[in-house]
Amino acid sequence: MKLITIMRIRCFNILLLLCLLCPSALLAQQPASKNIRGTILDTAGKALAGASITVKGTSRGTTSDASGAFSITAPTNAQLEISLLGYASQTIAVADINGDLDIKLDVSVSAMEGVVVIGYGTIRKKDVTGAIQTIDGSTLEKSMMPDITQALNGRVSGVNVLKTSNRPGAGFNVQVRGTNSFNFSNEPLYVIDGIPTTNGMRYLNPSDIESIDVLKDASSSAIYGSRGSNGVVIITTKGGRKKDGFDVNYNGYAGIKVPARIPDMIGSEGNGLEYVDYRIALWTNKYGPSSLSRPDFLTAAEKERIRFGEYYDWSREVLRSGVIHSHSVNASGGSEKTSYTFGLGYFDEDGITGRERFKRMTANLGLEHRMSSKVKMGFNTYGSKVNIDEGSAEALINAYFIPPIVSPYDENGNRLFKVQPTSSKVNPIIDMENDIREREEYYANISGYIEVSPIKDLSFKSQFASQYDTYTYGTFKGLYTQAKNGVNPPDAYKETGKNFNWVWDNIVTWKKNIGKAHKLHAIGLFSIQQDQHESSRMRGEGLPYNSGWHAIQTADQITGVESDYWESAMVSFMGRVNYTYQGKYLLTLTTRYDGTSRLAKSNRWGMMPSAAVGWQISEEDFMKEVSFVNDLKLRLSYGLTGNNNVRHDVTRTRLAMSRYLFGDKGTVGFGLGNEIGNPNLKWEMTSEFNAGLDFGFFRNRIRGTLDVYKRITRDLIFERKVANINGYQSFLENIGSTSNEGIELGLTTVNVSIKNFTWKTDLTFSRNRNKIRDLYGDKKDDIANRWFIGQPIRVIYDYNFTGIWQTSEKADAARYGKAPGHIKVEDRNNDNAFDERDMKVLGSPNPDWTGGITNTFTYKNWDLSAFVYVRKGGLYDDPFTFMFTAWDNEHWNKLDVNYWTPDNPSNEYPGIGAVSLHTQVLSKVKGTFVKVQNLTAGYTFDADKLKRVKMKNLRVYGTVNNPFTFSKYLGSDPESIGEDPYSELSIMPMSFTLGLNITF
Repeated sequence: MKLITIMRIRCFNILLLLCLLCPSALLAQQPASKNIRGTILDTAGKALAGASITVKGTSRGTTSDASGAFSITAPTNAQLEISLLGYASQTIAVADINGDLDIKLDVSVSAMEGVVVIGYGTIRKKDVTGAIQTIDGSTLEKSMMPDITQALNGRVSGVNVLKTSNRPGAGFNVQVRGTNSFNFSNEPLYVIDGIPTTNGMRYLNPSDIESIDVLKDASSSAIYGSRGSNGVVIITTKGGRKKDGFDVNYNGYAGIKVPARIPDMIGSEGNGLEYVDYRIALWTNKYGPSSLSRPDFLTAAEKERIRFGEYYDWSREVLRSGVIHSHSVNASGGSEKTSYTFGLGYFDEDGITGRERFKRMTANLGLEHRMSSKVKMGFNTYGSKVNIDEGSAEALINAYFIPPIVSPYDENGNRLFKVQPTSSKVNPIIDMENDIREREEYYANISGYIEVSPIKDLSFKSQFASQYDTYTYGTFKGLYTQAKNGVNPPDAYKETGKNFNWVWDNIVTWKKNIGKAHKLHAIGLFSIQQDQHESSRMRGEGLPYNSGWHAIQTADQITGVESDYWESAMVSFMGRVNYTYQGKYLLTLTTRYDGTSRLAKSNRWGMMPSAAVGWQISEEDFMKEVSFVNDLKLRLSYGLTGNNNVRHDVTRTRLAMSRYLFGDKGTVGFGLGNEIGNPNLKWEMTSEFNAGLDFGFFRNRIRGTLDVYKRITRDLIFERKVANINGYQSFLENIGSTSNEGIELGLTTVNVSIKNFTWKTDLTFSRNRNKIRDLYGDKKDDIANRWFIGQPIRVIYDYNFTGIWQTSEKADAARYGKAPGHIKVEDRNNDNAFDERDMKVLGSPNPDWTGGITNTFTYKNWDLSAFVYVRKGGLYDDPFTFMFTAWDNEHWNKLDVNYWTPDNPSNEYPGIGAVSLHTQVLSKVKGTFVKVQNLTAGYTFDADKLKRVKMKNLRVYGTVNNPFTFSKYLGSDPESIGEDPYSELSIMPMSFTLGLNITF
């Protein structure tokens, strides 16, 4: 006991001593602080107000006042960071400061000196003479788009991304500066790490992208010659690049998707009596009041549900919330000799209807080794696996058709397949389980290169790259689907295909500065490319059991057995010269000579030259006194490009196989196919003039690019229809001409930049006008195909809807065989009849203009951004709107819109049960909408705090996609107007996600 007491006394004494010493020790450990004063000036000695002076790695800081003066206290072992928008930042060690500071900031030229990928090389943005726009990888990541193709919409001017459906994994159609061709693809050429492809960007993980450069005018895309007329999209992934140290980055998010903008059907959301009133009005007007006593007007079960107020909102019954999550890990590093990068990605997105799902796994590896100052070599490889479950083809449309008085269950609570005895529509919930459509794809590309610089200013690079992709697509229609209706046995379809291409590029580059006035950058290229395609398909009808598409051989009948194989090759020579004089006068000359096996020998070679000039006006002496202008450059370009997006066999005639009886035996014969080839086909050529202005004002707080262009495509490879009496139905020839002209604006402004707070705006605007200049050389319209001189390639040609015949117009309506409540259309020639002569061009499914605006706010460590996409104008033919406003099936549902009645003289939609003609005019809908596509808020932790846990960066963020859409469209998503209702119909999702970005 005594020993314990002694120990307690000793411990107390030790603690007391530590308490007395600790404050002194802590004070001794804290570094001394220094009060620093100074003035921030520009290179001319003028005071700069609003400059930020912070202690590096902390949030402690101040700003300079109107006279440029500042004062701050900082530890002697710290560093000060001085920054001001439009000027190059500086870092100063506090220990090196003696006395007051005079800090002079140089004007930042980062906005002009950024590097742009221009094809087979890079160039300073300051020296660009063509219309090129870049979107960096961080912007793509923040867009939160599963397919980065959609991220181009509203962020790159002149690019229009058309959404085919909102189903997970659905594709997109991309147009750069409009459409040129009638019968062949208008998609741009995609170049992924130097490999040309037409497969798009669905395979790519946004976290793996370094940048995307879009070459829009002929001067820029002429370097790709016969494949550049539709524009070029160059994707650069995060390959090995020179970097010391080692970084590991993780970026991931998870969240949920919910249906947004569910179409408003009659009686939805529990308002079942609304549908009962509609059904009574429909039958009364269509069949007379006595029809209400017919047994098929309402079944006994339907009457009982009405009596007890038991209604079903079918569209909401089949919809659900889905989970979405994405994970990406990238590691990069290197030494003086070797650089490398490695990445893995996984993305998983549930649909919101049935089985729909999209999964993607990616891996990439890049390596560069510098053997000496004259030799380096490296490779990049990228792999991706994609699985898409398209879900049921008709479940969603059935959910719209089935009225709320119909139940999915029988009296015992069991699910019914045929829920409505008076209708052919089946239970969409069961259909979703038995209508299976799945796709599996693999994609890989690999490129390797060696670059030798034997003498100063000269280098030779040889790169061999290949791409391989394969797909399997299968469908299974089970017995209990809408297609089979519980009667016909299942069928299955399977299609497989693979594509392989390789390209060998040999590039000579010469960069030479001649004195101080002349700068020359020349490139020569010799390239060989080969493409191979192979595919096969078959269908089995009458399968004995639910085997999917994996046992087609068990089917009662196997049909549609086909297989394809083709090869094509291209040889190219290219030269480009970039010349700069005194940093003010720019000249770019490019020519490419392509030869393709897709055309006949006499026409397979084509030359595509271009020229561009630039004038850096802001570098002229007379502009030196204009202090608010930091950058002003005028660009002019003209060039020719070709279109290689044609089939491999356009010059040849395919034989068609026929089976017929010869005597008492079946035999096979071959004859002319539906289309005959044309060996006289030549290149489809596009010429384009572009004028552009790059500008930066007020220390680059306002900077942007303005372009106007006119593009003319001649000698279109055109499919001409002929009478079948010739033994064939069409042939191809070079006829016709189209044009596209427009204006594009890209603008970035820094609206506010003060201590701890900035507000930045990015804006794009695009306007394109597409026209047919000629068709068959006679300047005449082709009414049968709806092609008109002076109008866009795609138009809406129909009667002009002028309203609904009203009760007061009964006599006038009778002259046309109409009655009040019927659709009224324009009688253009006043002959009291309606025929082809009364039709006219009503519009085009091309928007008047599109635009996007991103506002980004930062406050200390917080950031908030909002992206809004706008599409103005355009007229579209929408099957969904037509089916659910025009059809008057007595057992199906319709959209809840303003239908005409004698007491409600609407001029929008005909009377219920009116049996009106010309109902097709109801399918014409305007495409204007404003969509808030993305809202993101994030917080980035202080770097000095992260050092304690060995982190370099940590950001947490939350995102909402598609929170608000403003549109008069009756369907779900105005961005996908025109969906095929029997295969692609979808609901626009709204998603909520939380994410984490960590760098070690």
